[in-house]
Amino acid sequence: MEFITQSLVIGLTEHAPLVLAAIGFALLYRLTGLINVAYSETITLGAYFGMWANTTFDLNFYAVLPAAGLMAGLVSVASYLLVFRPARQRGVGVLELIIISFGLSIFLQHGLQFIFGYPVRFYDVPPPDTILVLGVGVSSFRLLALVSVAVLALLLYLFIQRSNLGLKIRALASDEGLAQVSGIRPLVVTVLIWFIAGVAGGLAGAFYGVGSNVAPLLGWRQFLMILMVALVGGSWGLGGVILVGVGTSVALAAMALSFNQVLYAQLVLIAAFVVVLKVRGRQAPETAKV
Repeated sequence: MEFITQSLVIGLTEHAPLVLAAIGFALLYRLTGLINVAYSETITLGAYFGMWANTTFDLNFYAVLPAAGLMAGLVSVASYLLVFRPARQRGVGVLELIIISFGLSIFLQHGLQFIFGYPVRFYDVPPPDTILVLGVGVSSFRLLALVSVAVLALLLYLFIQRSNLGLKIRALASDEGLAQVSGIRPLVVTVLIWFIAGVAGGLAGAFYGVGSNVAPLLGWRQFLMILMVALVGGSWGLGGVILVGVGTSVALAAMALSFNQVLYAQLVLIAAFVVVLKVRGRQAPETAKV
């Protein structure tokens, strides 16, 4: 029983940003059918933007979250308008777009290294208090981060599923031609999706960064797990992504406690994801609901 409670508490508090990042990635994947490797840098940018605002203007961490999300969202939109949209208009295929996204990721990564340098950076936050949750000690910051991520993920889910704009996003993702006939402006809705995905990734990056440190490879370290969660959970919509993300977080904590190595836990989970995708016999995002 103690092992189960430890896995639940540690998994949910330490890996909560995984859910938020996976939602943003799943939105883009469902819309474009593209493995956007550069999304990893959206996460990293959010961490750097938040750290810069926190250390430069001496702002509380939660005060810099809106700025980190907004700036990451704007960079995401800029990458679509300047890179991916022109490539689409020239008839570039999906494989070529993946290569382009990989090149953009490397460009942004080195750009961050040029601006902020190679050493890891840290947020300037006060030492957190320790709170007992089900007998497990959790820092007050991680607990507040879990609540914040849960609220943000729920709001994003409700926005996509219940709002008029969310309806347009789902219509465009399902059938662009039919959406145009219905009076939906594809460019406006597409830009909105890229912005929302960027905000989600940026906020996740800020939570990742303040929980450990900020480095140019921060997003890369999380990307494969985010991709797997989106692939497996995407066929059941955003709700499926959230559930698979939560399950993955708890499983990571459980296996890390068992193996004493996070790397081993990640390898086991990735192998399990591959088996699930193989059994299904198809890529989940291709027929996923938004």
